[in-house]
Amino acid sequence: MDNINVSDPPARITTITSKKLSAKRAQTRIQAFLDDFENRNSTLKGGDKTVTVQLQKLNQALLDESQKRRKSAGEGR
Repeated sequence: MDNINVSDPPARITTITSKKLSAKRAQTRIQAFLDDFENRNSTLKGGDKTVTVQLQKLNQALLDESQKRRKSAGEGR
């Protein structure tokens, strides 16, 4: 096993490119990732579910945002 110093902060990830996505498109991609991730890391294996829970919250927030935009666009007509 590697010697890991838990007092060291995690590595920072920096982007080198970015691409604009609609909330709906981002939500679709996150949902696909979550489905795949959960299939590979079933709860039977145990482990930390923190990342999964945070992605589920982000996914729900994007879905809510998309629904609010659709609703407000419909009221503006």
